[in-house]
Amino acid sequence: MAYDTVDDAFHFVSDAPPGERSAVVRRTTGEVFLASFKAGYDERPDGFETNPDYRTIPHRQDLDPGKALVLEFIRSRCPAELTRVEALFARSGAFRNVKDLLRRQHLLESWQVFESQRIETLLRQWCEDQGLRR
Repeated sequence: MAYDTVDDAFHFVSDAPPGERSAVVRRTTGEVFLASFKAGYDERPDGFETNPDYRTIPHRQDLDPGKALVLEFIRSRCPAELTRVEALFARSGAFRNVKDLLRRQHLLESWQVFESQRIETLLRQWCEDQGLRR
């Protein structure tokens, strides 16, 4: 199975709020079936929920390590800001405020690359855990 197929489905699901879109992959064939509840279509086969050959593609929020990943990045790239970033997580809007800080530190692009690579690693691990072969 091509990783790119799962990655495309992952982005389809994750580009909408959780629960608005869904995708399942058939382990034996790698075929992906999409659903968009807001758009009113559902390609998923009947009975996929109880068929062990199908796996529901996770939403990014299901894989995202969130705060832990941000703190890992801060420790490695600008450790002097660690206390400030930890304090930001005590208030609402933490991720927005962290991104503002990274922008001021000229680290936003580095963060985006770091985050993207970590999400890819997590999705590849999910594929392996689900028995999806590359």
